[in-house]
Amino acid sequence: MHVNFDSSAKLSLNRFSRLGTWYVLALSMIASVAIVGQVLIQRHLKNQLSDSHVVNLAGKQRMLSQKITKAVLLLNDNQTESERTKVLDNLNASIQLWKSTQQGLMHGNDSLNLPGKNSDVINTLFVEVANDFNIIHQHSEVIVSSLKKNVQTSIEELQPDIQQILDHESNFLAGMEHIVQQYENEAHEKVSTLSTIEYIVLTIALLVIVFEIIFIFRPTALQVNSTVNKLIDSEKNAIKLSKEIGAVYASLEKSYQQISIVNQPTDNPRLFAKTDKGGNVILISDLFAELSGAKEISIGMRLCDLFQIKENPDDWMDTVVETISDGNGWQGELRFKGKQGQDCWIDITITPAYGSGDELDELIVVGRDITKRKAAEQNMNLKNRAEIEKKINQQKFRSVLILEGQEEERKRIAMDIHDGIGQMLTSLKYQIESIDLTDGERAEKKILEVDQLIKQVIKEVRKVTFNLKPTVLGDFGLKAALNVFIHEIGKLIDIKLVYKTEGEIERLPQKTENNIFRIIQEAINNAIKYSDADTIEVTLTGNENNLVIKVVDHGKGFDTKLVEARSINIESGRGFFNMHERTEYVNGHLEINSDPGKGTSVVLTVSVRINVAVNS
Repeated sequence: MHVNFDSSAKLSLNRFSRLGTWYVLALSMIASVAIVGQVLIQRHLKNQLSDSHVVNLAGKQRMLSQKITKAVLLLNDNQTESERTKVLDNLNASIQLWKSTQQGLMHGNDSLNLPGKNSDVINTLFVEVANDFNIIHQHSEVIVSSLKKNVQTSIEELQPDIQQILDHESNFLAGMEHIVQQYENEAHEKVSTLSTIEYIVLTIALLVIVFEIIFIFRPTALQVNSTVNKLIDSEKNAIKLSKEIGAVYASLEKSYQQISIVNQPTDNPRLFAKTDKGGNVILISDLFAELSGAKEISIGMRLCDLFQIKENPDDWMDTVVETISDGNGWQGELRFKGKQGQDCWIDITITPAYGSGDELDELIVVGRDITKRKAAEQNMNLKNRAEIEKKINQQKFRSVLILEGQEEERKRIAMDIHDGIGQMLTSLKYQIESIDLTDGERAEKKILEVDQLIKQVIKEVRKVTFNLKPTVLGDFGLKAALNVFIHEIGKLIDIKLVYKTEGEIERLPQKTENNIFRIIQEAINNAIKYSDADTIEVTLTGNENNLVIKVVDHGKGFDTKLVEARSINIESGRGFFNMHERTEYVNGHLEINSDPGKGTSVVLTVSVRINVAVNS
């Protein structure tokens, strides 16, 4: 089936396409916001991973400076050598750790996990404590060096260095306190910045969601709701259309009748015969004797001889014996000649019977007569074949009508061009050739005649073109096309044509409008040719469900039996055949009512929604 999209369907597709684009854009914005937000947050978190460690080590510097001061104050002249050595070791270790930590805080140290990325404020504070740090470190190193040379160096010799440490220790502690506080302030600022970033990301995400709700989800919901309503309307129309499939149910009823013929009651299985284990007949029942006429058992009669199988009886017998030997039964349908020479069909089952010792004793043949059922099946096949041949003949008839209609249309167009346009062009040629420019007055008269003749040619060309297919039909729709057609036809005939429109006439798919126009055109032409009426009324009525077109005349009418027999009687006319064929194509209903002497009415009803749905 060829699918054609009308303007409304294209508009719906474009609308859904735009909504889909906006939806993808909105999701992309949310994803972008989430990604950017995560990048910013992760970057800030990465920068903050070392903040607590830096603050801890900066605070530890104060403790180490105090530990150095405490160590030098522990030195006295009453200490033993081992006590002096222990103090020396603690002092030396504290100095080294204090120095490396200070350098790491200022310039970075991988082993201590210190980034060394300080703000300008902290760098300034480190510069302010640098002098106190250097003095404390310098004099501490002097004390350590003196003790390493002589662990029992007197306090009097070390006192100047100790005093320098004590003088600058408080300033260093105050400076480091400011540095620690600045580290903490900057860490809090980073947390605050991170919180702000999170709020900004959240706000943007909420705005995007609100945007989606207003501009995407709500229009989509409205569109879906509208589509559902249309589907509900289509369902209602489908229920109405179910009344129009009576012909299908009639066909089904015929099929049921055929099936009922096939479903002939069959007999219960009965005993037909018995054989020994080798397949030789030992008993024939009265039932089978009556059916086949075989009453006596001859010597050496086998089971295959009993049923008189036409093709390869020995092979069939071997198959039965082999199947029975395997411990299985055999079942199937057989055809044989009855006692009157007629074809008989039986459904038989051959079952093995076992005696003592589980040895095969004999074969029991039971069956039932299915001759009537087989005859019914063959009868039904013949009827179905006849129906198929009838439909083929009808199709051939339709093809002949279509070809004849095309030939008539070609003939009519050829006559219009030859008798009308052709003669006018020939006359125009002679008129132009007869113009004598030396005779101005006569030439002017001839030119006027040529101009008039050209206008007639143009008018005739428009008439032929309009009959082929009016351009206004594709441009402005069925309503305007019928108006132009009736107006143009009214100029050429003496019959009064009345055209009325009621309700809102919706545009339908182009092919549907083309077929409707041809149906009404044929109805009007038939009324003009055969009705002998004074007035022909054409009414176009539209609503949201159906489009109804009526062509009514009060002329002489005709016998409607010709219309009813249109599929098998060529005398009913190609026009009616084409009208009904086009009606079926647009899923419409065509009703033709006529009484001799009372006039004719042609009513075409076309479902608007079904045609839009089928072509969308």
